[in-house]
Amino acid sequence: MRTHFARLGRFVERRPRLVLLATVVLMALAAVGVSQTKIVTSQEILVSPDSQAYHEYKDYGRAFGGDPLIVMLSGSRDELTSPKTIKALATLRSELASDSRYRSVVSALTPLGAAQLPPGVSLDQPSVATNIVYASDGTVRPQFAALFPNGHEVVVIHLAGNLSVAQEKAATTRVVSLVEHSDLPGPPVVAGNTRVVSDITTSITKDMALTGVIAVFLMVIVLYIVFPVRRRLLALPVVLVGVLLTFGLTAAVGLSLTLVTMAGLPVLIGLGMDFAIQFHNRYEEESRAGRRPAAGLVTSLTHIGPAVSTAVLATILGFMTLLMSAVPAVRDFGILLAIGVAVLLCLSLIAFNALLYRLDRKKGAEPSMDDALVAGDTPGTGNGPANGAVAGTAASGVAPADRRPWQRLNSLLARGIPAALTRLSATAMRFGPVVLVVAALLAVGGFAVDHRLPVQTDIQKLVPSDTPGVRAANQEQAAIGSTTAVSIMVKAPDVTTPAMLSWMAGFQARVLQTHQQEVLSVDSLATTLQLKPGQPAPNPQLVAGTLAALPADVRLGLITDDHTAASMNFNVKHMSIGDLDTLIGQIKQEAQAPGGVSLAAGGTVAITAAAVGAITDNRTTIALIGFAAVLLGLLLVYRNWRKALTPVIPIVLVTGWSSGAMWLFGIELNPLTAVMSALIIGIGTEFTVLLLERFWEELSRGASKQEAIRAAVSRVGRSITASALTVAAGFGALLGSSFPALREFGTVTVIDVILALLATLIVVPPLAMLLTRRPQVSAVEQRVKASVGV
Repeated sequence: MRTHFARLGRFVERRPRLVLLATVVLMALAAVGVSQTKIVTSQEILVSPDSQAYHEYKDYGRAFGGDPLIVMLSGSRDELTSPKTIKALATLRSELASDSRYRSVVSALTPLGAAQLPPGVSLDQPSVATNIVYASDGTVRPQFAALFPNGHEVVVIHLAGNLSVAQEKAATTRVVSLVEHSDLPGPPVVAGNTRVVSDITTSITKDMALTGVIAVFLMVIVLYIVFPVRRRLLALPVVLVGVLLTFGLTAAVGLSLTLVTMAGLPVLIGLGMDFAIQFHNRYEEESRAGRRPAAGLVTSLTHIGPAVSTAVLATILGFMTLLMSAVPAVRDFGILLAIGVAVLLCLSLIAFNALLYRLDRKKGAEPSMDDALVAGDTPGTGNGPANGAVAGTAASGVAPADRRPWQRLNSLLARGIPAALTRLSATAMRFGPVVLVVAALLAVGGFAVDHRLPVQTDIQKLVPSDTPGVRAANQEQAAIGSTTAVSIMVKAPDVTTPAMLSWMAGFQARVLQTHQQEVLSVDSLATTLQLKPGQPAPNPQLVAGTLAALPADVRLGLITDDHTAASMNFNVKHMSIGDLDTLIGQIKQEAQAPGGVSLAAGGTVAITAAAVGAITDNRTTIALIGFAAVLLGLLLVYRNWRKALTPVIPIVLVTGWSSGAMWLFGIELNPLTAVMSALIIGIGTEFTVLLLERFWEELSRGASKQEAIRAAVSRVGRSITASALTVAAGFGALLGSSFPALREFGTVTVIDVILALLATLIVVPPLAMLLTRRPQVSAVEQRVKASVGV
């Protein structure tokens, strides 16, 4: 591998301008691709299109439309039923009737319009509607109770089924605008899942920009504190270009931007900085050793290139295990990260190193790599100027006496951080058995509580609480109670036969009896016909007459025109999404449907509830396969089971620690935090591989295992720490997100990155001492190494 990277180094050294020009061209093309990125925020991203829940959701949408928008009106009895309000309701219905995006509008006007009025009496007259809706004692008459809950009035606007996210957003925006500019009493409140999703689409891009700025700001601070080298900020613009290239490439292959994949922005910024820091650190190490820029470039790529590439291979394998998830958005997240990591590696390997070399070469005349080799500056031999201290001073460009306070701080950090890390690892080696046993016990405890982690997929709890849609939903729930309905579609050759109607009456009665604490009421064809369990069903002629007398907007929500499907809407109290998933399963199981009858759960509620299982399913399997994939990949690279196993064991431990930390801090599983095992594998394995690669390099030069560990921690420990902290800073930027799901994801990831760093510095040294066998060096090799001072 080193031969290939040496050749790559020579290519970059000879054609730096070409490399940088090509990068600029790709950046321009990527910008065009990013502008075409689609944003998808519907709950469909949580459930596979091949799943039963998805097919049921689509079937229900085709038969009975999409989710409703609930308009809540407030005021006195006279205000809610005034001629002005009746006229405003008629205007709203008229505006929406000709628009195919709306299936039905049910309001007080729906039953009032069908009411038989005495001659000369109309709803335009004061108190007429009031006397129809309210009884003499001021209570709402039973037939109007559903439309006048808790002293308010509601208008239910059902959207057409299976609209695109853009169509739903436009339809919702129009309803909000019409209501706000109407004469409806209130102020009226428009709520519903479609409005929440619409708000997400609006704020998702703003949130990405904010978290990106915060990530860059935090990384600048981290780099100034823990990475005191020349041009420490040079990697940032290169990495941002890499992230742009990633999103441009994923847009070109049709990958959509979702609440999950948007988390890839700070992730990729952090990982990109990680790769660049490793190359920058090795290049600076060669410069301090006295190498000229050309020789330093080739030497650093020759040695660090294979190590970083191996680590990135492990990272990609870890991310690719997300393809096993049942959640489409999680699979897209894995693809985005895998593509991004590969792009960022190539950019850091070629463009970033070309930029470093070009900037150093501009300081003066610089011989080509071939000239440097002729002069005796051979990569990997340690030849070149003997006085490393002098070279280091020249590289910094600042004489010791002229150093300013911040330069003296840099010098202090440059010496202090490696020393502190070396002492930490030396202590871990001294108490190696104790460290390994304690680490293992903590991991076992974490795995033991993993199944107790709560799951959160309620869309309103995953998005900003201050968005208009969420505020409206909370306001409506506080005023009129839960508006959640579990919709079950019953399909049969004819749902209006006496046998079917009797079965539906018995089915809904059993549900109301069995689930008294959860199910509040039910709206169905059987309810409309006022059927009781055990009561003979009406004959088909009576049923047909009743259906024909129903207002069209009401009938559309109960039965299809061909009578092959009916909707049963169970109104339930507000509950966790996990409990709702359980309830839907129990309702379908208790149906005891006759032969030839099928049931399907519809609406956003059902598909969101189904996502609970999709998120938690296969988490353990994904983690195990991730460990196996990384182990197999490292085996193919190293051809040595000890070398392959040593980097993986600490990451297994960190995965257990992560579950324990989530349980300890009460952090829920959501579509983002549920993928943490893959991220831990991908990110953490890179840290362990980089440290071990340097450890093995030092061993190959004749150092003892203790000396090799100290040298590895001293020379790459700082860069690994800087990498970990920049990655943590990238994820930490999510703490500034307005999306609760992203904030929790950021919290968990920062914790996990720090745990991975600690495992690298504390667990890897004693583990390496235990599993590494001292390479056999022949007497001839020892004499050769001694003669060249290695």
